[in-house]
Amino acid sequence: MTQTTGQLYTELKDDVAAVANPLFDLSERLLRENGNFLPHGFVLNDEGKDSMVGAVEGNGSGRSTSTATLPLLHQGLRKQAETGRARAVGVAENVTVTPEGGSATKAIKVLFEHREGLCVALYLPFKKKLLGGYEMGTPFTVPAEPEVKPWP
Repeated sequence: MTQTTGQLYTELKDDVAAVANPLFDLSERLLRENGNFLPHGFVLNDEGKDSMVGAVEGNGSGRSTSTATLPLLHQGLRKQAETGRARAVGVAENVTVTPEGGSATKAIKVLFEHREGLCVALYLPFKKKLLGGYEMGTPFTVPAEPEVKPWP
């Protein structure tokens, strides 16, 4: 019997939280400190050796863009999954999203992919306050297509 996305999400919600929470925490901190952030990832291992993962293009400038970083990050996460011990990966990025029935908004997106087949995008909308800082909105989750594709 094939499980639905909702059933898989319920079964794997602890893994979703273990990956998404540190990514959201770091993304929020970087957003508040720097006004933006590059994509970054997280690997959840069977052995409890979970790790945050980053990537930077090797252009010699010490600077990178999200466009250049994202493919490198995906490649690094796939490499870590090849060891066979990773059970889930996540990628955080700063995006613009249009929630169903809503208008376009900036959001922290965490794409969660699990070796059991679950793939969801978790969004935390935010807006810049008039006098500085950021106001976080209500998070939401939607089924998503895999982007990292760490498991064949």
